[in-house]
Amino acid sequence: MTTYRYNKTLSKRNMWIGETLFLYYRIFFYYLYSGKGIDAYRTSGIDRRVLIHIYSLVLTIRLFSFRHYRAKSYGEDLRANLRNVIVPFTIIPLSIFCFNKFICLFFLIFIYPLWALIGSIYLSIYDTKNSQTINQYFYEQLLKPNYWFATWRMNCTIVAYHSYKKWEQTKQQYSMEDKGRFLIEGKKLNIPVTPILEIPRIMIKHKSIEGGMGINVYDNFAINDGDWIIQKVFSNSDFIQNLVTSNAPLSTVRIITSRDSTSSVIKVKTMVFRAGRFQQKTDHNAIFYNIDFNSSHCLSSGTTNRHWYQSGLKSFDTKSMWQGQNYSIHPDSYQQLEGIKWPNVNEMIQCVSHAHEILCPDIPIIGWDVAWTNENNQLMLLELNISCNFFNGHFDTKDYTNFCYDWFHTLDI
Repeated sequence: MTTYRYNKTLSKRNMWIGETLFLYYRIFFYYLYSGKGIDAYRTSGIDRRVLIHIYSLVLTIRLFSFRHYRAKSYGEDLRANLRNVIVPFTIIPLSIFCFNKFICLFFLIFIYPLWALIGSIYLSIYDTKNSQTINQYFYEQLLKPNYWFATWRMNCTIVAYHSYKKWEQTKQQYSMEDKGRFLIEGKKLNIPVTPILEIPRIMIKHKSIEGGMGINVYDNFAINDGDWIIQKVFSNSDFIQNLVTSNAPLSTVRIITSRDSTSSVIKVKTMVFRAGRFQQKTDHNAIFYNIDFNSSHCLSSGTTNRHWYQSGLKSFDTKSMWQGQNYSIHPDSYQQLEGIKWPNVNEMIQCVSHAHEILCPDIPIIGWDVAWTNENNQLMLLELNISCNFFNGHFDTKDYTNFCYDWFHTLDI
């Protein structure tokens, strides 16, 4: 095993830009060319967060052409799921850099550090919440980013690696990401999933269009071997409806559950209320309010990641990045959400923890979409997301770092 000796002073956040860049390349190319596991690069002077971040980037290259649990390869999955994710101020969807392994590698070596530098300059000027230098911002952006996309990408890499190494033991569990299969298996196991309409097919016909046009027929996946999940549209509970507008979509709570590499105990990483926006079909476009599930059960001030989904000239909108990241009041309903106590936190946690235990006991991390509906005030699970997104939820950074490191180490063996 190779052990690098490293000057501890260089591990601090006051490193010069050149020193930060050198450290990034040093670790990146070590992992890339050695083919060794995460613990091969050992030094007491480097934060584990730096190691898990850079190692996960290298794993993206290693796994790029390998089978993925929901695609022919990890590269194909990246192209499919990053086509609408646009780095602010670039107009460029990230899927372009996943066209093949070599373009992805070029991005990680040249473009990512450049974007981290540009972002650091921008942050040093416009981020009034923190008084950091460009050097400090660059260290964080390049070596241990903590924003929503970085954790999403990290989670995706962990489960991609896990599914590749443990496929024969876990393929049935990973198949639960199929929304239809999840509903069928969940119902069998008495998990409170959203019910399916028991009809073979439905016809949707426009009220005015003639000549055989304006007609769509959908086959029910559960009954008629179709591709479509046919369900009624559920409404928010009275509690949630009072927080959002009357025409807001079903607004769910995203709960992330996980299990450590050496334990079967299910833990909660984060819990976020996604308060849907005016006249939206889903709560993907929402204001995210963290729920303090450990103690107070109260909502924090709201945030959004919408600036990562702005195409064209809208990607240059700076208001959504900083001025719009403090929603104590919901911008559509004008209700004060910050400080409100969520009444059924424990019930929601018990629901998803039980579902994780019996549906996917071996999978490292899962995101659950929990709906609190007006159907007898009932909780329902809409779906699970294995390549899951924290949606700006608060989490214990040290615990999450150790979680990632331990899983990488376990899978390397």
